Amino acid sequence: MKKFLIFVMLIMSPAFLPVAAHENESHAGLEISQAWARKTGSRTASAAVYLEVKNTSDEMETLLSVSSARAAMATIHRSIEQDGIMRMEMQEEQEIAPGKTIAFEPGGMHIMLMRLDQPLLQGQLFPVTLTFEHAGDVTVYVEVTGIAGLQK
Repeated sequence: MKKFLIFVMLIMSPAFLPVAAHENESHAGLEISQAWARKTGSRTASAAVYLEVKNTSDEMETLLSVSSARAAMATIHRSIEQDGIMRMEMQEEQEIAPGKTIAFEPGGMHIMLMRLDQPLLQGQLFPVTLTFEHAGDVTVYVEVTGIAGLQK
């Protein structure tokens, strides 16, 4: 029983948790950082994920799609102001030029998670997979923050 309790304590320790992407993660010519989402209410069916993607390679990279087990559907969206009204447009893909950083942030580009399987609770980490043309599938861990979002 004592060995079992030590085992449980070890696997529950922060050292065994996946690293949230607010720390830079490098993947095949990409640096992905600042991945976060706001907590949601018990009746909220969707959420936005924000992050930064830097293309450190010498070739154009394209984010083709996104997915997460936490939602029935995940898509790339862009918020735009049109006639004084904020609207969201789904984007088929997002190009990232060599040496450039694309910020997915409130009021701009973001990943939209629709039909969440359960509310996002502050302090949770959950995976989102980004599919790139050259780098392939890259899974990042999103940190769920309070309503104020990630404080840089």
